[in-house]
Amino acid sequence: MGKQGDNSFTGHIRPRQIRAGALRLRATFCLGGFSFLAFIVLTITGVLLLFYYQPGDRAFASLSEINSVLPYGGFVRSLHFWAGQMMVISVFLHMVRVVWSRAYRPLRELNWITGVVLFGLTVILDYSGYLLRGGQESGAAATVGQALFTSLPGGQALATVFFGQPSPLNGSTLNMFVWHVFILAGAVGFLQMFHFWRIRRGGGVRPL
Repeated sequence: MGKQGDNSFTGHIRPRQIRAGALRLRATFCLGGFSFLAFIVLTITGVLLLFYYQPGDRAFASLSEINSVLPYGGFVRSLHFWAGQMMVISVFLHMVRVVWSRAYRPLRELNWITGVVLFGLTVILDYSGYLLRGGQESGAAATVGQALFTSLPGGQALATVFFGQPSPLNGSTLNMFVWHVFILAGAVGFLQMFHFWRIRRGGGVRPL
């Protein structure tokens, strides 16, 4: 275990001393922990769904098979869905708590910026997961997203890279699958680790 004042990795992750006030529930309401717990559940259930989910034209049918044919498939998919909603809500409330307690002030600007980026990526991750459901609803959501992209300079190329070629009846594409499973999820996981490290380096959570 790292010694007090130790700058090693172990000393940052598992410090010998923390502020007593940081242990109170009111200091953080455990919102950051809830967000990370939701991400862990999303990762585990997402890996399980990867064994049977098929992006593209088979998206809706493969999810129907997961729900109705695979043992506990519907439970795993529901857990994945609700963990995603929990993460969006808990990250948002976490940011509200940070603003309320003014924890964005120096020397924590970088952690605040990281949190804002994490919130944006979490929302996009949730949106991309909705598109991967397939069906008319996801096709309509993809159409709206493409329209927003194409209103930007160079947006048509960006829309093609992000969405691929979805149809009005199906928003699931291989492009969206790669973004959701590898790029967005990987970025969120990395930024969470960096976020935690910055909190430790800054002396931990300060009580309200």
